[in-house]
Amino acid sequence: MNDKKYTAIQDADARQLSRRDFMARVAGTSAAVAAGAMPRELWAQATEAPKPPADPAGTVSNATVLAEKSPLMKPHSERPLTGSVAADAHNFAVTPNDRMFVRNNLLTPDIDVAKHRLTIKGLVENEVSFSVDELKKSFPVVSMQGMLECAGSGRAAYVPNASGTPWLQTGGMGCPKWTGVRLRDVLRAAGVKPGAAHVAGQGGDFGVIASAAPVIRSVPLSKAMEENTLLAFGMNDGPLPKIHGYPLRLVVPGWVGSASTKWAHTVTLLEAQFKGTFMDSSYRIPRTAVRPGEKMPPDAVVTEAWPVKSMITYPAPNAIFKAGKPVLVEGRAWVGEGAIDKVEVSFNEGATWQRAAINSGGDKYAWRIFSYEYWPQAPGYVTVLARAADEKGNVQPIVSAWNPLGYFWNGIHRVGFMVEA
Repeated sequence: MNDKKYTAIQDADARQLSRRDFMARVAGTSAAVAAGAMPRELWAQATEAPKPPADPAGTVSNATVLAEKSPLMKPHSERPLTGSVAADAHNFAVTPNDRMFVRNNLLTPDIDVAKHRLTIKGLVENEVSFSVDELKKSFPVVSMQGMLECAGSGRAAYVPNASGTPWLQTGGMGCPKWTGVRLRDVLRAAGVKPGAAHVAGQGGDFGVIASAAPVIRSVPLSKAMEENTLLAFGMNDGPLPKIHGYPLRLVVPGWVGSASTKWAHTVTLLEAQFKGTFMDSSYRIPRTAVRPGEKMPPDAVVTEAWPVKSMITYPAPNAIFKAGKPVLVEGRAWVGEGAIDKVEVSFNEGATWQRAAINSGGDKYAWRIFSYEYWPQAPGYVTVLARAADEKGNVQPIVSAWNPLGYFWNGIHRVGFMVEA
């Protein structure tokens, strides 16, 4: 079952009438009134617009979440809540809270930090439990900047359409600063048994219906023990916003966002990869390429690290500049595992490429800022393309290989702008 179908099932009892159904019902009611079969007061009630479902107890409303976001954020769905900003709204060295993408699988829980605890269990010598304050006092607190990106980021660019939330080509990612404790320190405190191979995180979010599958994802033990994998309680030098996992979340930088369990309350060490909805039905890609439009093959694999990718953050589409004056093209480049080796830009649809400057510093999983000074010599419409390559020689494709759930879009980004005399 893909994530789009799963969402439809779990939220079936909260689904509103479509406009078509509503108009059909109104038309039928109108005919009944004309025939004298319905009192006028019932006609008035029947033609009222359907009210949105009430927010379930113990959750944070979408309105509250979106009030804390930039007006540039475009919501893509309401239940579960998803939203993102376009590339030109990402022209920051560190992603601000109000520009960080939103991706829920269920609802946004409203959790009391004073009552929240994290339990480490499974293949451990000792099952342990910590409050957030106890984590801060028991283990070294660290901060790092790291990329998180929804597996479906860029899905809208696939042709034919792939199943799932229609993320913008450059939406669904961000690179904030995270503060927390290393997951490996906490796992070592519990004592990892020799048979442990995967680490599963479970969050406190829940669905509209009680039978909604809990959000549980696992990562290999080696990734869980990597020094940048965190149990985070802070974001951009403040507490985690509720929509981003308050009071505690996993941060597995460089990998698909679903691996970074929000509202984390349980971490379980397993002898093999976790089996469940968010591992076996969603967040999977074909092991080898399939034809566009084909179904997911049975030997599909779980999504993990993001492929090399870049986007142009300046100028914005259709910006206007003057001929003879420089235009500083700027963008961001990243890769799930490894390092960015180079970024190139083209102003002639890829016939020739020029190497951009890259900032070489920064944390391991932070995006890299690239820039190129372009001198337009004559009026006209200019298109700039950007492509990144990692140290292993992997280069962004013009168009990503299609897959049924529309994951891992990393096609070349292009932006057009106008040069006037």
